[in-house]
Amino acid sequence: KLSMRPHISDSNVDFYRDSVDFALRYGSPSDSNLYGFKICNVPRLLCATPEYIAEHGAPTHPDELNQHQGLFYQLQDIINNVWEFTDGTERFKVKMQGRRASNDGDLVRRWCVAGKGLAVKSCIDISDDLLSGRVVPVMQNYPHLCAELWLICPSRQSITPAVRLVRDICREKTKAILNQLIEKGILDKRVLDN
Repeated sequence: KLSMRPHISDSNVDFYRDSVDFALRYGSPSDSNLYGFKICNVPRLLCATPEYIAEHGAPTHPDELNQHQGLFYQLQDIINNVWEFTDGTERFKVKMQGRRASNDGDLVRRWCVAGKGLAVKSCIDISDDLLSGRVVPVMQNYPHLCAELWLICPSRQSITPAVRLVRDICREKTKAILNQLIEKGILDKRVLDN
């Protein structure tokens, strides 16, 4: 029975400038004045369409990524074209080449679904496409570094019963999505570990 007026943006909202009660963000609060609740771990996956892979091949090692088109998320003037992977012991940083960058994460997802290249996406953001088979994870032996989804509040006083309810619903919904991805073999069940 909550009334909500969502402000949808890929940019971080300014709690003091904008009239916002809470925000969902990737990463823990960077400002010590903010309060937050971790919702879940969110693996970022390197993804492409089966058609893209059929035409261009699937990279099996980060060194092979220079042969592919990257699809980039851009925050302000910073293009996220340096992708970081790990094999569990060693980290690999790859500066990708590509002709497409956007400050809209959903546009990057749509480019990926359209077969325009490889994209690193939050498994939550691209879950419908993964579950339907429109995109597939690539180079799973070298996962991209994992992120965390947090519900952030501007002050301790703003943590109301309604905010706690939203937190619990977000945890429930994301856990259901992660479980579907685990059942399909896309994610390892260790992602549910806090």
